[in-house]
Amino acid sequence: MPSKTRILALVVAVVLAVSGCAVGDDVGGARPDQAAEQVEDLLRTRYARWYAGIILDEPAGTMTVYSKPGSDLDVVVRNRFANVDIRFADARLSEQEMLVLTERVMADVEYWRSEGIAVSGAGPSPDGSAVLVMTADGAAGEAERLSDHYRKPIVVERGSAEFAPFSVGPDGIPSGPTSS
Repeated sequence: MPSKTRILALVVAVVLAVSGCAVGDDVGGARPDQAAEQVEDLLRTRYARWYAGIILDEPAGTMTVYSKPGSDLDVVVRNRFANVDIRFADARLSEQEMLVLTERVMADVEYWRSEGIAVSGAGPSPDGSAVLVMTADGAAGEAERLSDHYRKPIVVERGSAEFAPFSVGPDGIPSGPTSS
């Protein structure tokens, strides 16, 4: 005769299988920061055409998922992460689109330098509103010129990419930041 523990384990396994959850997917009562990686993995894998980014509000205990309209992304995330306070907001661009635009801008650094715009970095905005581009001046006119050229929204900020110094160990492997 099977033990009560084995019967309970079998019932739990059947419930999980029917509900579509894997044992490792349990985020019941989890804080948004604990579930964010799992949500992001799901969305980048199954909803790359729509997913733009996630912004966590840790003091409020909420996660906002930004995506382009046109998919069941919000329904799937709400069902799979029902115990996490998740909000949804529309995005203008997907992360995928922003990454492609980022690559184009960075490939054109020399062109922009010849046009008087010193581009030093770029990347997707987590809310899907635009690609963020760092320039030496950070002038509004630069954002307009870049947006007009690529026909996509670009926001410019003054700044430059900074790299942390590191040292290489005797085995040839970088050992992380060092003090200078």
